[in-house]
Amino acid sequence: MSPQTRRRTRGLLVLFLVLYLAFTLIPGAVYGAYLLREDALTPQESAPSPGPSPSSSGEEAPGFLEERSLPEGSPLPEEEEAEDLFTLYDAATGETFQVSAEEFLPAALACEMDLFAPEEALKAQAVALYTFYSYQRDHHTGERADFACDSSQWLVYVPQSAMEERWGEDFPAYYQKLQDVAASVKGQLLTWEGAPICAAFFAISGGNTASSQEVWQQEFPYLQSAASPGDAFANGYLSTVTLTGEELRQAAQGLWPGEADFSGEEESWISGTEISPSGYVTSAQVGGRTCTGEELREAFGLRSACFQCSYHQGVFTFTVRGWGHGVGMSQAGAMFLAEQGADYREILAHYYPGATLEGSEPPSQP
Repeated sequence: MSPQTRRRTRGLLVLFLVLYLAFTLIPGAVYGAYLLREDALTPQESAPSPGPSPSSSGEEAPGFLEERSLPEGSPLPEEEEAEDLFTLYDAATGETFQVSAEEFLPAALACEMDLFAPEEALKAQAVALYTFYSYQRDHHTGERADFACDSSQWLVYVPQSAMEERWGEDFPAYYQKLQDVAASVKGQLLTWEGAPICAAFFAISGGNTASSQEVWQQEFPYLQSAASPGDAFANGYLSTVTLTGEELRQAAQGLWPGEADFSGEEESWISGTEISPSGYVTSAQVGGRTCTGEELREAFGLRSACFQCSYHQGVFTFTVRGWGHGVGMSQAGAMFLAEQGADYREILAHYYPGATLEGSEPPSQP
């Protein structure tokens, strides 16, 4: 082998090692940075852990999870289980039907999270699902259905037949996993002042979750902004949407006919952008019309209201971080925390601060 070839080979090997170390160490480094930051900003005495840490040492998970633990409620009475039914309207078939919570929860979990996600993240998602749809049921008493689904699109609920068709020979193993996760948190839900909370969730944050006040202009004490640093490593975290001036004008007029004025210079069509401390756009002027971040997201096909907009040579470019409305539990963040050793109680406590976990036995002490 010639000296030049050996030098090129060594160079490629060094480059490979640098890339390998970057992709394996950066996530842990970011997480560690957040731990150090929280240690510097919060008192050293923390609230008692809701249970033993999943780590082999038995120590509590450190960092920004320390100050948030879920108060444990009493187990739900067994007699309530017989009446634990949800009434759904299926937009795909036009039918209204009832399904037990025991059957609903595995199906809803299949619609919401990758089955290969860490088990503690799946448990957290299962509790959030049961809580959210219990909240919907409580707020739609007397109506035809508690909430809607679209079984053809795997939205909210799908029957077992759809799972069998999609998963084929893997269906028995996959469905058993769903049932096992659901059974492990059966009857557990998050409450505030004794009632199920609006346990909102979404795919990926922009680095922090948003408060309900920022996004929906409605205050829920347990839906506050929370750090979610691991989301930056999720597929789909960063996206870009480009629109010509004409495309932007047509999109805006399609949603707000006659409400926006596009007679001025194109670069002035979007102005006055206001961004919350969590990084989400709360309002902006589009052709003189004041719009919320969620309205902008809908109008221009953005994955999230956590974005920056620039204009150059007749093109508006939206650089978007995250995916979803940003309120409540980030699914990508839950998976990241689970990978770092957090259990589902810690994950729920982080994303729904102040809520109480009802229907579960207190965890055993180490």
